[in-house]
Amino acid sequence: MAKPTEICTVVVNGGRYDLWESVEVSHAYDPPIDHAMLTVSEPSSGASTLAALKMKPGDPAQVYLAGVLVLNGTVYLRQAAYDKQQHAVQIGIVAAGQNIIPATVQNNPGQYKNQTLQQILTQAFGKVGVALSIRGNPDGCNIPFPRVSEYVGETLFDFANRLCMQRNMYMIDDGQGGIAAFRGPQGGGLVLKEGGNILHARLMLRNDDQVANVEGVAQDHNNDIAALNQNVSATATVPNATVTRTLKFSAEDPHNAQTLQHRVNREVAYVLYKNTDGDVTVQGWLCPDNSLWMAHVGELVTLNSPMLIPPDSDNQFMIKGVTHRQSNGEGTTTTVYLCDKNGMGSGTTAPLQTLSRQAQSNIDSGAAGL
Repeated sequence: MAKPTEICTVVVNGGRYDLWESVEVSHAYDPPIDHAMLTVSEPSSGASTLAALKMKPGDPAQVYLAGVLVLNGTVYLRQAAYDKQQHAVQIGIVAAGQNIIPATVQNNPGQYKNQTLQQILTQAFGKVGVALSIRGNPDGCNIPFPRVSEYVGETLFDFANRLCMQRNMYMIDDGQGGIAAFRGPQGGGLVLKEGGNILHARLMLRNDDQVANVEGVAQDHNNDIAALNQNVSATATVPNATVTRTLKFSAEDPHNAQTLQHRVNREVAYVLYKNTDGDVTVQGWLCPDNSLWMAHVGELVTLNSPMLIPPDSDNQFMIKGVTHRQSNGEGTTTTVYLCDKNGMGSGTTAPLQTLSRQAQSNIDSGAAGL
């Protein structure tokens, strides 16, 4: 019998399903929308249990891992196949935040004046039923935009990302059907240890497109003094750069010196993000404190692995994503994806809200009344 800590349960249309042959559930910064992919098969000569798998695209669905609600969304994929030996069904579930990926801005009102990132995106996302929250109070996130215009044909995600770049903010699924904006690592304390909990790992460090300094230039169309509307600039240094190159770019939208600095800092973070990429696979879905690894995306983790990390190098990284997997061949595993610890900004200036996934949710109570 499977361990309770290694059961994936899906609730759809009043039914609960947990006899999966393979499970893959992902929560990450890129892509920013949570997904689950599940398969089940049986011999063609046997009594069909797949006929009872009452799931089709558009059905509301909730995914639980080890009793914790990790994905609230809809079925988007049902793929069935059979031959004389067996038949199988593959089910795909996507979080409700998926609505912001294909949907375009409605250009109604089309322009926002003197509103914050929270205010603008709450209105824009609300038109497709997606909530927007901001974790903590990152410096500058509440600076109003003097004037923001939607572009015809721009997706809601691209519109939001354009604004987030100007405030050095990042988007991720909140696990409950909405989107959260954040900046930088959010605490942490977990350890990935060679010879301990690591099954296999990979770490890439590169500097072929690294730069040492970043300069942004822009104009400020919102100032009544003509001389102040031009030649706005801001600079920043890439930490621990191993080259001497400089990147100079023109910002996408008007800025004053303060907001342009946030845009430049975003570019610095992207340089760091590209310089480091890793994935570490561990056994099971749970951390030592019995929380899911998925609950720790966005936190710092210590990687103790002399085989991966050069001597005298920083061994702290940011968890940029997690995939929980289960299959008959590989068992129950978790892959933790890593980036530079400042690859999504350098942190916040106020305590962060508790991640919703950290609240344990019982399957039976979650499905009560269905």
